[in-house]
Amino acid sequence: PPIDEQVISMKLVTPAKGTIEVSKEKDPELFYLARCGLGGLGVVAEVTLQCVERQELVEHTVVSNMKEIKKNHKKLLSENKHVKYLYIPYTDTVVVVTCNPVSKWKGPPKFKPKYSHDEAIQHVRDLYQESLKKYSPEAITAKSSDNSEPDINELSFTELRDKLLALDPLNKDHVIQVNQAEAEFWRKSEGYRVGWSDEILGFDCGGQQWVSETCFPAGTLAKPSMKDLEYIEDLKKLIEKEEIPALLL
Repeated sequence: PPIDEQVISMKLVTPAKGTIEVSKEKDPELFYLARCGLGGLGVVAEVTLQCVERQELVEHTVVSNMKEIKKNHKKLLSENKHVKYLYIPYTDTVVVVTCNPVSKWKGPPKFKPKYSHDEAIQHVRDLYQESLKKYSPEAITAKSSDNSEPDINELSFTELRDKLLALDPLNKDHVIQVNQAEAEFWRKSEGYRVGWSDEILGFDCGGQQWVSETCFPAGTLAKPSMKDLEYIEDLKKLIEKEEIPALLL
């Protein structure tokens, strides 16, 4: 749920009544006003959040496409506790990430990845080296004499992507190359990983991003309206029609 829905009580410091505590039980009308009042009713001194116990999750990452997503959308939503789609503009790639509690009986799945991490990321390192020669040949010379510059082999995928984009962020053709490299990285990273919920459900953005969040009704779990998929499909078409140098959606 959104963060405001997780707030179950607050202590406000007010000019007229001093410190007061508001909650759904004590004063529901004032509580709901305060929850979205952005400090208008008083200074928030303390917030009590409703939490759940952390749990071990198994994350499954596979690469699909829009046609398959449309066919399996309802099934994915009904069979998984958490579902995330990552759309990569100028490619047909949709990364599907599902997360579920680790089975107490079966334990985590036994899976051997087809590619090691180095194998999955090597083509991105190669693209960065090639792009450096193209955009900033002097940077290669400077890097060889600058020990403070991190070793390319120590950078994560998102860190490499951030460095690649910084070379020419408004060049559509360059961004398309980066997007294609990202799609290939995810194809080579299919598989499972197990971790605590706060680790698995987090998302590594990999740098500064311009984020626009959109929220609207998309049916129910039993009967999804598919409006969410229609929206993202229209957005991708618009991005490509207007030749916008856009990244992961």
